[in-house]
Amino acid sequence: MSKQTTIRWGIIGCGNVADHAGAPPLYRTPGSELIAVARRDAAQAADFAARHGAKRWYTDAAALIADPEINAVYIASPHDLHREQATLAARAGKIVLCEKPMGTSVADAQAIVDVCQANDAPLTVAYHRRCWPITRVIRRLLGEHAIGDIVQARVQLSDERIADPARQWLASRERSGGGALATAGSQWIDLLRFLLGEIVKTTAYCAWGSNEEVEDTVSALMQTAEGIPVALHITLRSPIAIDEIDIIGTEGRIVGGPYAAGLWTVHRRDKLPETVQFPHSGPTHSEMITDLVPRLLAGQPSPIPGKEAVATWRVMEALYHSSAERRRVTV
Repeated sequence: MSKQTTIRWGIIGCGNVADHAGAPPLYRTPGSELIAVARRDAAQAADFAARHGAKRWYTDAAALIADPEINAVYIASPHDLHREQATLAARAGKIVLCEKPMGTSVADAQAIVDVCQANDAPLTVAYHRRCWPITRVIRRLLGEHAIGDIVQARVQLSDERIADPARQWLASRERSGGGALATAGSQWIDLLRFLLGEIVKTTAYCAWGSNEEVEDTVSALMQTAEGIPVALHITLRSPIAIDEIDIIGTEGRIVGGPYAAGLWTVHRRDKLPETVQFPHSGPTHSEMITDLVPRLLAGQPSPIPGKEAVATWRVMEALYHSSAERRRVTV
């Protein structure tokens, strides 16, 4: 794909994530402009376009993709539509930014990677937490062996998901790919891989509440390629919100959380704990788009290529198999 002078975006899927996280950075970042949006409901599409300053709106994703002024498509639709829409965008020669987890399976994610490669369409998956200041600081500290050799890690993600009539697809395994793990937990699987290395072995137990299709709670024990044991606990049935990672090393400890608040603490041997807050700037996708747009304009590789979604889906599928088959599963 030739170099661009401005990234001119079209958004497919005008739901909560695009509204509050993804859309604003697309028109606030230098060299980036929001041209059009698409949503099946015409009134909601028009409202979204007006609030975010888009030039026009569509009720059909294919029509938006065919818009000649658009050279990049941000896909924020339900997960089961990612593959079809990314395929259309890639074949039309558009840049593709796809929301996590990118499809509903390894097969979906790999198909999106393949079609983008075949059509020379740059592909990014929106694992935006990789770009947050807190993540970059923790990764740097680990690389500098600030807490010695890593011996174990733990993630706790707790929240209370209230049924939303506008997002009923989240309660469908076919449409979402899974529950607490595939939706909320995918961000943490990706971050664990980013911070600690590839996950190679998994053991998991999933629990269901009133919905028998998708899990609302999961506990997992995993092992990285370097032999580090990692515990992951997620529930969407808790009134107390927790979003943190705890990494133990031979010389100290790093605790990141509440993660979205950018709060982290370093404990070192024979030293007082050091607590620092590096919040992300504005909407959650801001740092990712700030990093992505200059790369696209320069014709450089994506900061979060589609292969990362494939790798994260491989881990999640292994966890689902482990829970269903009651055995340890190798990724």
